[in-house]
Amino acid sequence: MKISPLIKEKIKEELLKIIEKNRKEDYVKLSSERELAQTFNVSRTTIRSVMKELIEEGIIVQFQGKGTYIVPKKEKHVYVLNSPDLKTEDPFYSKFFVALTNRLTERGFSLNFISMDKVIKNRNRDIPLLLVGLINDESIEKLKEKFQYLISIEQYFNHDKIIQISVDDYKIGWSAAEAFIKRKHNYIIHLCGPERYTAARLRKLGFLDRVKIEEGIKYEIIEGKMNYKSGYELGEKILDIFNNERKSKIGIFAANDWMAIGLIQRLKESGILVGKELSIIGCDDIPLAKEVVPNLTTFKWDVEKIISEIIELLDDIINKKKIISNKRVLVSAKLIIRETLMN
Repeated sequence: MKISPLIKEKIKEELLKIIEKNRKEDYVKLSSERELAQTFNVSRTTIRSVMKELIEEGIIVQFQGKGTYIVPKKEKHVYVLNSPDLKTEDPFYSKFFVALTNRLTERGFSLNFISMDKVIKNRNRDIPLLLVGLINDESIEKLKEKFQYLISIEQYFNHDKIIQISVDDYKIGWSAAEAFIKRKHNYIIHLCGPERYTAARLRKLGFLDRVKIEEGIKYEIIEGKMNYKSGYELGEKILDIFNNERKSKIGIFAANDWMAIGLIQRLKESGILVGKELSIIGCDDIPLAKEVVPNLTTFKWDVEKIISEIIELLDDIINKKKIISNKRVLVSAKLIIRETLMN
């Protein structure tokens, strides 16, 4: 007998409500297949199919000769450690952090914010630690001694035993160069961040790998700090290039939106029509990106995808599933085309 997917999902949704309403600290017996089939007015085959999925997900369990039981509530704790370099006013991390904490709270996780001082006293290695922002090498080594599960949204190439769920920064750099090349830009510049930041290093590497294989392209790398002031000050170099390369179609990829917005401001002050006389692409899609004039073309992180991957991983840890300690998940970013990119 074929079961309608829509009916099955509806039954599963309703059954989950019953389960959550009756979940206790100990096992609670669930109604029989026959009783549930009568309650939902469906066949026992449908109920059996739904219950099979719930068993596989660890929500209910069957004991031979005794029936089906709701799995007891589990304490779901997660530690959170923010990088000391993380600025509270950073719009991207603020948005990401609010979304993450809301989703974790909805899923019943208890968040415990800790500092490196508290890490030294940690006695529960099984509670996962979520790292937000870049942590230095010395601290990472201490954390690996104290926690079985480290989860980061930054990439660490020189450390094992860290589960990394992050945006694909290499692909961002490659795609930025590709966007310019497709639009016939022949002088492409990357305003990169400091080498110590993995994201900046990977974006630069992806950018270079793409431009180097394209014939007839002039390119340049200019390093600066990843902030508004640096972008504004680097505008002087960009102005020199612009004035010396009047016949070139110039595209500039900034390591983040703050650099790009600072650059836009400096160029506007000199009368340059950004988006008409040259192109600029940023990265991170901060709220200001769509408010600055002209609106900034930029890469947007798939925050929901990253958060979903984190939650799925935390659930696996709580349910004691086998976890790969050096798991890597790369999530693509989307190019949001606005006014600063010429056709």
